[in-house]
Amino acid sequence: MTAFRILRWGPDDLPPVTCLHDVRGHARRFERLARMLEPGRHVLAYDLRGHGRSPWSGPHTVHQHADDLDDVLDACDIDQTGLIGEGFGARVAIAYAARRQERITSLTLLDPPVAPPPAEMYARARRERDGGGYESVDAAIERRRQEDGLEHTPRALLEEEMAEHLVADEDGQFRYRYSRAAAQASYELMAVSEGGLKDVLCPTLLVHGEESTLLPLADVERATDELRRVRVETVPGGHVVLWDALAETSAHTRSFLVARKTA
Repeated sequence: MTAFRILRWGPDDLPPVTCLHDVRGHARRFERLARMLEPGRHVLAYDLRGHGRSPWSGPHTVHQHADDLDDVLDACDIDQTGLIGEGFGARVAIAYAARRQERITSLTLLDPPVAPPPAEMYARARRERDGGGYESVDAAIERRRQEDGLEHTPRALLEEEMAEHLVADEDGQFRYRYSRAAAQASYELMAVSEGGLKDVLCPTLLVHGEESTLLPLADVERATDELRRVRVETVPGGHVVLWDALAETSAHTRSFLVARKTA
């Protein structure tokens, strides 16, 4: 099995939930959410292929990410789990829930880009292909605010992100710890509308960023129509709800998972 970087929070005898991060992200982004889910859940997160401290080799496809999730769950001796997917991680979670329904107890989708503007996705893919770094940590923080349309994110969260995920190269430039080929492939995959929503059978929570440009209201309505057992919650801010609306997103996620535990 490929050696993925896996983080775990909470006793392993509690019901598990597994977290899949967004493109260009990493597992530790879920730490604050995991702490807010304690003591009722065992939370697991890992760096997806091509990201962080996991292997960067390809292929960078949704099917490969789903196979990787199988490997991670097997390595952690987890037969069934809830899934939490952020952004691109939500697309992987949808594909996995449709394909391996017997292993999934619930699905939490954090602003899932089910049909984002293809032109925007291809533009982001081109920026990854062309490369480039940042002259300073402050420059990286400001660019992240602009690129992700962050509305309410405290600077402290972005400073944590940079300390974990930003590295300096030999040229004195700062770059994030992920494969640009993996990010490019992820954006190109998201340029194609998600077709697996109707195949998801488990209870689903969809958290929608009120100002998100990657999940407009029309796509929320489409997801509501196609998912069989769905609860929708709208939170303040943009696409990155773990930053722009951490408290609200955590509260809705915890409420949803508690209901699943007692149902």
